[in-house]
Amino acid sequence: MVMFENWLRGRAGDVLARRLGDTVATEVLDDAFRRYRAEVASLPGERSAGGRLMVRCAALTAALHDALVEAGLPAADARTRVAEVTAAIYAVMGRAPWLIARCTARSPLVRLRRATSAFRNFPFGPPAYQMIDVPSDERTVAFDVVRCPVAEYFRERGLVALCVEAWCNLDYELAERWGGTLERTTTLVEGAGRCDFRWHVADQKPPS
Repeated sequence: MVMFENWLRGRAGDVLARRLGDTVATEVLDDAFRRYRAEVASLPGERSAGGRLMVRCAALTAALHDALVEAGLPAADARTRVAEVTAAIYAVMGRAPWLIARCTARSPLVRLRRATSAFRNFPFGPPAYQMIDVPSDERTVAFDVVRCPVAEYFRERGLVALCVEAWCNLDYELAERWGGTLERTTTLVEGAGRCDFRWHVADQKPPS
């Protein structure tokens, strides 16, 4: 876990330094990791490694947001800076599933299905995450997420906007990198009973 935290710190530092400068970025990250370490022992336990990892990442996201606000950024600007950090990290996370999918399938739909399936196994796998497959057409991968520990973490702390901007919205760009588009109308963190993921092959418009 220490190695992973060091990797996260390096990626975050690169992004923040471009916006805030090296000195401020380092100070903000030092504060963020202090806040994170003060909370980590009390985080809710999850029954899967992926679930535990994602809740820790959520706690670090919140800690970084609070550190940026403490450093003087308005909350909206802090969310934007955090989203830039999480987007850079998520892009790296999404590379391996897509590489495997591209190397093992020629069909755009099969590639999209395999890439999403890889993420649904780790880190977004059961029992921490609960998902239900939904019938769809031959150009769509469809499932509903009915339990997300990250959404629960942010809702309990009143950080819904941060979750949407710095976590949920990253899936739209991920879909494009995976050769598709994402349609989603509801999210758990905003109080709905599900996140309705509809991944469409890029050359197919979503059903009207």
